Amino acid sequence: MSIFPNAQNFRVDNMHIYSSQHVQNTQDNRMDGWSMLLKNIASNALHDSSARFDAPKCDEDTRVEVTKELMDWIQDREAPQRLLCMTGAAGAGKSALQQTIAGKCSDSNTLGAAFFFSAGDPTRNSLTYIVPTIACQLGLHNPALRDAIGKAIEDDPLIFKKTVGIQMDALIVAPFQRVCASGGPGQRYLPPCHPDRWC
Repeated sequence: MSIFPNAQNFRVDNMHIYSSQHVQNTQDNRMDGWSMLLKNIASNALHDSSARFDAPKCDEDTRVEVTKELMDWIQDREAPQRLLCMTGAAGAGKSALQQTIAGKCSDSNTLGAAFFFSAGDPTRNSLTYIVPTIACQLGLHNPALRDAIGKAIEDDPLIFKKTVGIQMDALIVAPFQRVCASGGPGQRYLPPCHPDRWC
């Protein structure tokens, strides 16, 4: 039985033909960037991960003022300080407060990404998975950003072996800048871009 009956004068490149008569183009064998990203994240680090079931959080009527202050700070788009460092003694409730804030932000659709470290979990006790995990969460909120992140990985499949700074630039900063500069429909879901900061 012929696969190409009566065919004449044509050329086929990069093709494998198997006995089951499936035709496969080797050009399509390249794994897409988004799939590669999913293999390099720490899903246990997500605020709603099943691995963190019943994670510590603030009781309903506790830390109300601190929670409100943090939520106000998060929602103030013009605040001069864009990074908050939470410090305190072990057992003081930092993780519970952060879990509560992450949950509130998720409920109000303002959570970009979260990463909860843990000394006992090899996927959460180093910086290895932090940038891919954050990039993945950001891409899930915005299809244009997801495509830009996937393209960055396809352009540099070894990105996951590079320094955290290089990964941050390639997987988060540059894709944000590309989507912001495109002016496409995905831009309306991103924070406004300013020349003095990446987005």
